[in-house]
Amino acid sequence: MTVSLCHHSHIVLPPHGSIFHPSDCTRCGMTWDAIQTELRRQEEALIAGTARDGSCPNCSRQKRLYRFQPSDKPWTPIGYEEPVSFLCVDCWNDAAQADNDMFLVP
Repeated sequence: MTVSLCHHSHIVLPPHGSIFHPSDCTRCGMTWDAIQTELRRQEEALIAGTARDGSCPNCSRQKRLYRFQPSDKPWTPIGYEEPVSFLCVDCWNDAAQADNDMFLVP
């Protein structure tokens, strides 16, 4: 397994790419999809690798707790990092759904 240290750069203007299908990285040649897959894999490894047993802060049940951090939103200030919490699977799913629903607000 290799972790890329490239500061990826993609062309999003035709004829080389588009906003919906960016070009391969102009620095390392990785495809957009490959980079997104690697980022998801790294995020999942962080969530699973930091899991621990304890009391869930939301429901107070003794369970296995997983790392949850809300995603950055377009209105999140640059440099601000969302707080990390450790939640049981049920509460993690609820928090993830609530975080995703924030994008659907009309």
